[in-house]
Amino acid sequence: MGNSFPSNERVKLRIVVGRLFGDCDSGFAFPIKYKLIVEESASPSVEVLFSVPKRFHKRANKRNLLKRRMRESYRLAKSPLQALAQERGCAVRIAFIYVSKEELPYAPINNSILRILNDVQGVL
Repeated sequence: MGNSFPSNERVKLRIVVGRLFGDCDSGFAFPIKYKLIVEESASPSVEVLFSVPKRFHKRANKRNLLKRRMRESYRLAKSPLQALAQERGCAVRIAFIYVSKEELPYAPINNSILRILNDVQGVL
């Protein structure tokens, strides 16, 4: 499968986004907060959503840069999580929300994503 990030791995349905930002499991690993939904499913998959609030980063180019850094970090580290979801037969939906007011370089974002993915694997 490789390290691609195809469209079917993104959360797109408005209902799912509403559920993610409603009442669900959540956690925090600076500078990223995450929301998590795990469900039993006939078609196991992992879907993700990346968000950078306009409240903290007014310029679209800064928000896009931070989302790009989060997506790249996730893309390189997603394989163990996907294998575990396939093995357990569950659908995992995660929202990554960048909450720092500062624009951080790739390394701390990567460390945060890795810690979050380890936490999620522990939940499965």
